[in-house]
Amino acid sequence: MTEESVEKSKNRLFPNRFKGRGRIARFAFLKFIRNRLLTGVIVALPIFVTVWAITAFIQFIDTSVWKFLPASINPKIQFGYDVWGLGLIIAVLGLIILGSLASNYFGSALLRQSERLLARVPIVRSVYSFVKQIVVMVAEQRDKAFQEVCLIEYPKAGIWAIGFITTDLQGAPERTLGPGYVCVFVPTTPNPTSGFLLFSKREDIKVLDMSPEEGAKMIISGGMVSSNEDPSVYNPNHVKSKTHPSGKMIL
Repeated sequence: MTEESVEKSKNRLFPNRFKGRGRIARFAFLKFIRNRLLTGVIVALPIFVTVWAITAFIQFIDTSVWKFLPASINPKIQFGYDVWGLGLIIAVLGLIILGSLASNYFGSALLRQSERLLARVPIVRSVYSFVKQIVVMVAEQRDKAFQEVCLIEYPKAGIWAIGFITTDLQGAPERTLGPGYVCVFVPTTPNPTSGFLLFSKREDIKVLDMSPEEGAKMIISGGMVSSNEDPSVYNPNHVKSKTHPSGKMIL
């Protein structure tokens, strides 16, 4: 019996064998393409978001700065093109100069006189005093605020939420509740800029061995990221394939 006749006999006896091999090879190829695509997205997305955020921030500063400067020094008006980042450089230099002036005697006197003038304007007085109080408080407590990540029972016993200890309780709430209370800010997920301010005794909360960055990452990611350790390199071969009850592979 020749080899050709033997092969034909195998095909008659096992008609689905070679079809099954082709189906497996096709699934393997599609899985390879899908995994490499996911790898590319995982690598490119952080780079894209970082570049976009930095570019948007610099563009925002540039646009805001040139609104307060005379048009005679604006390169876009004078020469017809933008100098990207020039507004940010001017803003940084202006803040350095302003800080230097406010640090000496004459600058401090001028600043106090300006505050007295602002205090005479009804609406401006309220806004300025509120913003200044917040900024001064944050600047004075920048080494302590949001430095402790904790767990607090919220919204009911047995359910824990992650939060940040901002400061010790002060003012009227302290006089009402008594000493030993701290202010805990509990952010929402995935937008940590909003949340709830809770007052709790320090012994009723659990301080975590986490940095503020780790706590913020955990909140924004919904618990998927909880450490500053570099994640292992994404291995597309670790992507698990699902199997249909019929035995077919689902990509």
